[in-house]
Amino acid sequence: MFQKNNTPANSSLPALKKQPPSVIAADVNLLGNVISEGALDIDGRIEGNVKCRAITIRKNGAIIGDVIADSVQVYGRVKGLIKSKEVHLFATAHVEGVIMHSSLSIEDGAFVDGQFKRSESMKENETPSDAEMDILQNLKLIS
Repeated sequence: MFQKNNTPANSSLPALKKQPPSVIAADVNLLGNVISEGALDIDGRIEGNVKCRAITIRKNGAIIGDVIADSVQVYGRVKGLIKSKEVHLFATAHVEGVIMHSSLSIEDGAFVDGQFKRSESMKENETPSDAEMDILQNLKLIS
């Protein structure tokens, strides 16, 4: 009836429950890079690069820097590279930069000034090619 569980308490088994996102509130201005293994919900302003599993940039949220995630939802502003498997730009989105994606949806009213690059197999640790880096550098010089 009762069995002893031989699994250590600090094992590397995946979490059974979905963790809530980390929140950057509207009154927060962050200067620096943000790295998370979970989800982020941004309503404030980040000047730096962001890497996480999933990110939602709310209507008042803004990121000046690169965003790398498995899933990106933009209601607010992004100025920089977005690299993700799934990108959804809502009607209030304002994006300036390159969007690298496997799946992309854009609602009517979203503002995009940049380039789109479809990639069938987005790998998490994939680095941009030299040609892509040249494009990114040129975009940064223009802005």
